[in-house]
Amino acid sequence: MKMNVSLHPATNDDVDFIVDIDSNSDKWLVEDEVETDKNKVKETTISRMKEDWYKYFVVKLNDDCHTPIGVVYIWHYVTHRKSWEIGYCILPAYRRKGYCFEAVSTLLKYAFDEYGAHRVVAMCSARNEASWRILEKIGMTRESVFRQELPCNDKWVDQLFYAILASEYQHIRG
Repeated sequence: MKMNVSLHPATNDDVDFIVDIDSNSDKWLVEDEVETDKNKVKETTISRMKEDWYKYFVVKLNDDCHTPIGVVYIWHYVTHRKSWEIGYCILPAYRRKGYCFEAVSTLLKYAFDEYGAHRVVAMCSARNEASWRILEKIGMTRESVFRQELPCNDKWVDQLFYAILASEYQHIRG
């Protein structure tokens, strides 16, 4: 199957693109605590890029220009348990086209095949239906609802907790 997107390990040339996404509260509509100070976000991004426990990938279209359309992240959740957490953001103009599904599916492959994960987790606001639908579509199981855990627009909202085990991933892959 031809993939429409590919993941590219972030380099120093990608820092500004990542910072623009991570510091823009308009791109994180269901998140209340978005750091908007670009200098702080840049400092955090550069620091994380130097570490083995946190990895950024730029999502690019497989077009002639390799157009960057988003970022996916993976980091150690509980190191000694071989557990990783994933996150993602696709630019609004590229949402609802299947690109996020492809990118997150590829990130799961990396988690299990490259990083030796036993378990991969993800969390999202219960209000972010697009996000939790992606997690379910890639085979993750909703394990918990953390009631009123996230502040969002002056209200407390539920956070959903998803996970997939290596054995489940292997079964899905066939």
